[in-house]
Amino acid sequence: MKNIRYLLFTLLIVSCSKDESTVDRKLVLETALGVEASTSPFGGDELFYADVVYGSGSRNQLDIILPQSTDPKGVVLFFHGGGFTAGSKEDAYEAILAQTMKNILAQNIAIVSANYTLLITSGNQGVISALEDGSDVINYIQSQLSTLNIPGNKIVLAGVSAGAGIAQWNGFREATNGQVQGVVALAAQSTYDLYEWENVFEGFSLDAVRQLSSILQTLFLQFYGGSEPTQAELDALDYRGFMDANDPPVYLFNTAGTELINTSGQLDIDVLYHSILHTDYLRLKAIEVNQEFSGASQESPDAFVIRVLN
Repeated sequence: MKNIRYLLFTLLIVSCSKDESTVDRKLVLETALGVEASTSPFGGDELFYADVVYGSGSRNQLDIILPQSTDPKGVVLFFHGGGFTAGSKEDAYEAILAQTMKNILAQNIAIVSANYTLLITSGNQGVISALEDGSDVINYIQSQLSTLNIPGNKIVLAGVSAGAGIAQWNGFREATNGQVQGVVALAAQSTYDLYEWENVFEGFSLDAVRQLSSILQTLFLQFYGGSEPTQAELDALDYRGFMDANDPPVYLFNTAGTELINTSGQLDIDVLYHSILHTDYLRLKAIEVNQEFSGASQESPDAFVIRVLN
């Protein structure tokens, strides 16, 4: 009986210590991040911090999801899609991505999902504003790694469509790629020098497409900050041109087809933005410069993340 009472007392002490430790961790994080913990969008016991401010812009907010373990292996920084005109950080929690995110959390890896400046956001300077917001997200999380108890430089950048462009631009850029272990680009474009797309699609003329409608012309000019881009500006957005052997491995996965004109005789925007020809063009560059790459034929996106962070 005495032994049983001792065992129960010990279990009570351990349980209380664990609860106090969890509370202390929450308080430390809430103080550092400036927001209170709330219910995880995945319904588990993860620590969730929503709407953390990482910059001065109106959309400079991000969410942080931490596995219950106090020592995550690393962190995935996710950027949503939406053609730089729509979408939000909550897209990461929807059905199409939820299971991948859950698999990553189950492997003791944290997730950050970030909003960024859109082409319709007041004061934007074109797509460069969103790309540089991606850099600010990296820098902010780097500044919080100690508080989050995440090892230095254990970062993977990931995104869908427009978000994949943010991940690639920052992942292949020398100013930020030293902090990154991998890049996941889903439904990706191959470069934001849009004239380079003439090398992706046979017979494609960007200037001819711009003349199809005033809407397309307006979108083009918005993309480049309101005016015709200079060659220097195009080069600064050509992340495919940044790729070299020192860059982190990249995971590429597109499913859209190759025919730009659909059966109704209209330009197929999904193909234009998400064709498998974009990933083919990126893989050709990776092979040329001896950069490691992967895709769905080798592994799933979460398997890639887990591998590069181990």
